[in-house]
Amino acid sequence: MTTATKPVPKERGKKFFNSINYFRGIAIILIVLGHSFDLAHWQISSGLEQFVYSLSLNGTVYFIFISGFLYYQVFYHRFNYKKFLTKKIQYVLAPYVLSSLIPILYAIFFNDGGPTLPDALKDQPLMAIAWYLLTGNVILAYWYIPMAMLLFAISPLVNVVIQSGQLMPCIVGLMPISLIVHRPIENLNAVHSLIYFLPVYLIGIWSSIHYKRVYGYLKDNKKRAFLAVLAIGLGLIQVYVLKHPGNFHKEFFALTVIDVNLLQKIALCFLFLSILEMYEDEEIPSVAKVAETSFAIYFIHPMVLNGAFTLVSKWNWQYEGNFLVWLMVGWATVLVSMAIAYGFKALLRKKSRYLIGW
Repeated sequence: MTTATKPVPKERGKKFFNSINYFRGIAIILIVLGHSFDLAHWQISSGLEQFVYSLSLNGTVYFIFISGFLYYQVFYHRFNYKKFLTKKIQYVLAPYVLSSLIPILYAIFFNDGGPTLPDALKDQPLMAIAWYLLTGNVILAYWYIPMAMLLFAISPLVNVVIQSGQLMPCIVGLMPISLIVHRPIENLNAVHSLIYFLPVYLIGIWSSIHYKRVYGYLKDNKKRAFLAVLAIGLGLIQVYVLKHPGNFHKEFFALTVIDVNLLQKIALCFLFLSILEMYEDEEIPSVAKVAETSFAIYFIHPMVLNGAFTLVSKWNWQYEGNFLVWLMVGWATVLVSMAIAYGFKALLRKKSRYLIGW
């Protein structure tokens, strides 16, 4: 694969990739699994458990990579900023606000603002609402939407970079920054998150531009094996050398270790591509269904997990978690979220996109 990115004419048409669609389905499953540890009651202790824990987190990298890949294929060639942003407001921001509103009001008026709301805002409900919407902190995983909206907003700048032929130099320049700044503490800072994930988005775009070379390059089993060994090696370094299982979070300007988990997830992006490319011309209905409902699963699964956790606590269910329980909880959450999504779709039809993004 080359590192140069030539300016790309906008008249080129879009292409549907089964492999990317399947990757989207797998990505949401992995994201849900990464959020299922608490409900599974799996107490992570051994080095192997920490490795699995670290491997399962930061699945947002997959979503960002896929978003970049699809942005170039679907939107770039016929880009209309006003139309693009309007649809993102309708089908991303609107579901986010509607899904967040009741939890936000509950946190402010019945839970003294919740544990993370700054004390200065606890007597200012309107400012508290704005803070929750800007941080996405009221619901697990919703921090992603404020960051994603910033990413959509800078699309014209991304287009300029694509047209300039300097996409790879930008990636090379930005990646060290991401490795140093890590994710923000509790994912509260959307700008910080944007800086962290932006190189991954650009890597997705670069891979989409050069998809023939990328897919061709990754067909070699030796390269697949290298990516797998690289991902495992980075995970072992994270757990046994850096002794930092899970995601890397810190203040923006604090200096600590390199975020090897980000490098691991990028390696896994290409490993997934290389494996799923073998099924490019095959229909896998089950994975396709998960992919189709992936954004709805994203919006719904935190509610499912929170509801289940509340019931388990209320009924005082005692059970010891392990790898198998974790897998069962994760898969059950995916299936229940899908069922709820289909229920909303049957009830609201096209209008469901304003509520659950699908």
